[in-house]
Amino acid sequence: MDTIQVIMIELKKKYKSGSAIEILQEAILFGDIEGGTQVTQNELASALETSRMPVREALIALEYQGLIERHSNQHVNISCLSDESIYSIFRDMAALEIEVIKRWDNDLALALPNIRDQKKFHEFIYISAGSPLREKILRITAEIYLAFVLDHTDNAGGIDSVFNNLKTAMLKPKNLDIISSAYAVYSELLAKELIRIRKRRMEECSTSDR
Repeated sequence: MDTIQVIMIELKKKYKSGSAIEILQEAILFGDIEGGTQVTQNELASALETSRMPVREALIALEYQGLIERHSNQHVNISCLSDESIYSIFRDMAALEIEVIKRWDNDLALALPNIRDQKKFHEFIYISAGSPLREKILRITAEIYLAFVLDHTDNAGGIDSVFNNLKTAMLKPKNLDIISSAYAVYSELLAKELIRIRKRRMEECSTSDR
């Protein structure tokens, strides 16, 4: 049995419910489908036991999110989420959010510490990014990568603590050095947590295969 068939069988076993895009997002972010793997729309539709239309729509969205690369022959390459690329995702998020905050007046920046929910915090920033491209990048990072970490971490308390430190730094919106330092710690922790979630998944799969 070739590698693609094995991947598809495993995908069927692990994901019993959810839309095509939800299942594929999780499978890619968890590393259940290895980066660099090439699959076809038909193989994915078969694995998910659905028609090609929802798979095609899911692939359009996944390409937009940077999780796959589509080819004209209906083949799909799964993006390689290396440790360094994961660090880059959250560093870029931090850098772009700081750029947005720099352009705000004090009243707007000082509203951020009052937002307790991390997803709402980042939404507050990207909806006022002032640039369609910047908003797109920040929205994808927050709604896909950061949300995945928050939904699957077993270190919620540690992330909340660092997040609260970041909000405290916002109380001095003109001190960009303090804000940048807090963002550096926050973004690094998010990256480490995503990497750890993926490695934990691999260990669980390795144990279950024995």
